[in-house]
Amino acid sequence: MNPIESQHKHLEQLSRGIAMVKRTQEHLPVLPALVSWVRIVLLPFCLWAGWNEHYIIMFWLCLVAASSDYFDGWLARKLKRSSTPGKTLDILADKLFLSVMLIFLARLGIPNGLLAMIPAWYHITVVLGLLVVSWSIKIPVVAITTSERLTIILSYVLVLTAAGTFAYEDKTIFNKLLWVAQILTPISVIFGVVSYFRFSRRLIQRYMQ
Repeated sequence: MNPIESQHKHLEQLSRGIAMVKRTQEHLPVLPALVSWVRIVLLPFCLWAGWNEHYIIMFWLCLVAASSDYFDGWLARKLKRSSTPGKTLDILADKLFLSVMLIFLARLGIPNGLLAMIPAWYHITVVLGLLVVSWSIKIPVVAITTSERLTIILSYVLVLTAAGTFAYEDKTIFNKLLWVAQILTPISVIFGVVSYFRFSRRLIQRYMQ
């Protein structure tokens, strides 16, 4: 295949990919989107409760927010209304809630500052990276690898166990789970970073063939 034919092939593949994404952008599923918005809406209330030492309220608000991460995806699959805008809102809601809460909880003293900042900055970096790529090609790009999903889950566990440690000081289960989450979450960040590098490499190789 000569260079001209190869270039045309790459442009056709890119055009088909863009067309497919645009088709999924036609309708934003309302109900799953509302569930995703729960995390964004609850975030300032979680911060207010923690700042005013209403730790039990903060814990239960965080639990509702974490539960919404499961239910928006479940609802989208149940209604068969999965879409690129919905996935974009989902990951933005996750990253916003997790990064802010991890930084806030670390400032309160639990979890460990360094171990909390590693996943917090990871979530911020992923969002910025996806925004840059999306801006560059003019369409939203949402790439959620298996390792990325694991990092999100463990980050929620870290937030909940930290909030639970504040709310229920007499419950040692939260403190025990907190130490496990503090170790596993930064490790999952490493796998998340590697998975994005592999995803990027495969994407580049696909369009360079």
